[in-house]
Amino acid sequence: MRNFKDYTTRALAKHGDKFDSSDLASQFIPYFESQARIEVDFGYEKKRGRIGVTTGWKPCFLLMLTTRSIGSSYTLSVSDKVVKVVSR
Repeated sequence: MRNFKDYTTRALAKHGDKFDSSDLASQFIPYFESQARIEVDFGYEKKRGRIGVTTGWKPCFLLMLTTRSIGSSYTLSVSDKVVKVVSR
């Protein structure tokens, strides 16, 4: 199980005062930590996957469509909604 607090602590140590977590939508933190597969409504389509996070000093959450995914173009914001948890 991932720990969001550990992630932010490591990022703060790496990037210092430049680190800005304001783009990390808080409704996705529990799913990031549990790695549960969820369905997200983007407003224009629905997709399923697990939550990942970008690297760098201003990260954002990503919807990783498969367990083999190493990146994603589906960035998550506060306007995106979790429709359901598909499995745990």
